[in-house]
Amino acid sequence: MNRPMSNWKLMALLAVVAGPVGYWMFSQSSVNPSQAYAQQAAEATQARTQLDPELVVHAEQLSKAFREVAKSVKPSVVSIKSLVERRSVAQRGNGRGFPPEFERFLGPGFGLPDMEPEQEIASPEGMVQLGLGSGVIVRQDGYVLTNNHVVANAAELEVYLSDDTKYTAKVVGTDPRTDLAVLKIDAVGLIATPMGDSSKVEVGDWAIAIGSPFGLAQTVTAGIISATKRTDQGITPYDDFIQTDAAINPGNSGGPLLNLRGEIIGINTAIASRGGGYNGICFAVPSNTASRVLGDLIANGSVSRGFIGVRPAAMSPELAKQLSLPTDLKGALVETVTKGMPADKAGIQVKDVIVEIDGVAIKSDSAMRRAIGETKPGTSVNVKIYRDGKTIDVPVTVAALDEKALASNDRQSRENIQKLGLAVDEVPPGIYKKLQLEAGEGVIITEISRRSRIPGVKVGDVILSVNGTLVNSVEDFVQALGEVRAGEALSLVIRDENSERMVSIR
Repeated sequence: MNRPMSNWKLMALLAVVAGPVGYWMFSQSSVNPSQAYAQQAAEATQARTQLDPELVVHAEQLSKAFREVAKSVKPSVVSIKSLVERRSVAQRGNGRGFPPEFERFLGPGFGLPDMEPEQEIASPEGMVQLGLGSGVIVRQDGYVLTNNHVVANAAELEVYLSDDTKYTAKVVGTDPRTDLAVLKIDAVGLIATPMGDSSKVEVGDWAIAIGSPFGLAQTVTAGIISATKRTDQGITPYDDFIQTDAAINPGNSGGPLLNLRGEIIGINTAIASRGGGYNGICFAVPSNTASRVLGDLIANGSVSRGFIGVRPAAMSPELAKQLSLPTDLKGALVETVTKGMPADKAGIQVKDVIVEIDGVAIKSDSAMRRAIGETKPGTSVNVKIYRDGKTIDVPVTVAALDEKALASNDRQSRENIQKLGLAVDEVPPGIYKKLQLEAGEGVIITEISRRSRIPGVKVGDVILSVNGTLVNSVEDFVQALGEVRAGEALSLVIRDENSERMVSIR
């Protein structure tokens, strides 16, 4: 029969077991700290008695500025859910939720900080969440500014305020060329964040980003302005970004980048990242660009831009050498000139280099696009070009960019290429001398379909012109074909090792 152990026996057993441990603990605690630690402790005690509040007052003021900016903007920053019908998810093609016209501007190493696609949400209509981004209220009557890639391809858009109130949003207008969009929610009395002047932003200024990274709404991050006027990043046709190291991650797209006055200085758009996450290099569309796009989209539903009818290309020392131009020449090389457009009427020619527009130096093709695009249609501008070793001033009256016409030409050119049954590419350098061509002249036929409509051509032939329009690149070829209307005869000038001939197709 078991009997309970007496108290004194239990205590004795605990003493036997715990005694050595207790002795070790107490004996260890009585060891004096090292001389180095004792010195650090003395310094810490002295420093605390000598802490001067004046030494941290400025830092505390800065901290207060961050707090007040976050409070003042919180009711303006929204989360945006992009929804599509379940059956359409498999048909999106690129798998990342980006519109096709934007996909081609994403170079390697760049990403758009929107939410992972195809997240299912409860919905009686059988909708699937395509992505999640951010936006900012810019008018009290419910206008929201965000990125185009946040809303593109959505069948429905849900906007969530800071208190989680949900609204269904309507798209007022989009501008893929700057990756901006404006939404409208049926609400009044909202808090709007004012637009700042991005032209006053300087490298080293503080910057605050607010948005919904990874779906975590109202996340505030801070950093500095790392650079301004980041162009030619291959993100949009009108690259001109503010760069910041404020943390921007998937879900931040469309949210505001702010100064310490709580003003919008940019709309967070893209990140430079190998893995799709924050690596310290983030890009925002400047607020001055956003303000102009915002005004046009609200007033007209579209953005009015200038157009002169040229396709520019970036100059490089290698390209300059091929064209026998000064290797240090900066500007926008004219690759194509569209017939009947302002540049054609003014006498601008293929292989001219645009170096200045209205006194402003043009150092790249994107700079030329922005300068003309931001010019009001009907305005006359002075275009300085480099030709035959000298500069020439050419007055050009800017026309309005017709997006529908460009899209129509693109469709027409694709149809024409398909009907022709061939593929072309840039002419390899070794072929120029062999066929007695100038560098950059023509496109070479690389494939011919069995259904090709072009008689007597072969792989390796070089197409020099289409209906009288010189072809100096694949883009030239595509554009020239786009100008050929249904039922119109097509004439190609072709050169091979033996001859130069014209081939006509009806």
